[in-house]
Amino acid sequence: MAGRSEFSASARGKDRNCSTQSYLCRGDSHVFPSSPVLKARINEMDWQGQKHAEMLMQIFLVFSAVAAFGAGYLMRDFRLMMLIYAGGVVLTALVTVPNWPYFNRHPLKWLDPSEAEKHPKPQVSNITSSSSSKKKASKNK
Repeated sequence: MAGRSEFSASARGKDRNCSTQSYLCRGDSHVFPSSPVLKARINEMDWQGQKHAEMLMQIFLVFSAVAAFGAGYLMRDFRLMMLIYAGGVVLTALVTVPNWPYFNRHPLKWLDPSEAEKHPKPQVSNITSSSSSKKKASKNK
């Protein structure tokens, strides 16, 4: 028992100091060594990619619903209609859910923390507050 508690305590200490450059961390354990291929698969979809994926999702779902309704109506078969729509949903999920490289064409460029310290945040000027008080005063007249 003592050996196990010592191991878990040392493992927790390592996780707190876990370097994302050498390992990806999840909870109390190291999951996998990082590699360029793995990092590319884990990256999140950029904003333009999310917008494009949502637009594709809506188009695919509407098209599959119309096609399913048309086929079901012409064949007078509710089961066929549901199968066509289910196929459209699966196709839509295969196209829009995975993080395809196509959806990562506009990555965000984040500012390094050392660079951010060199440029202070812009301060809110008092000009806007005085002009808004003048507007309020003119509304009350």
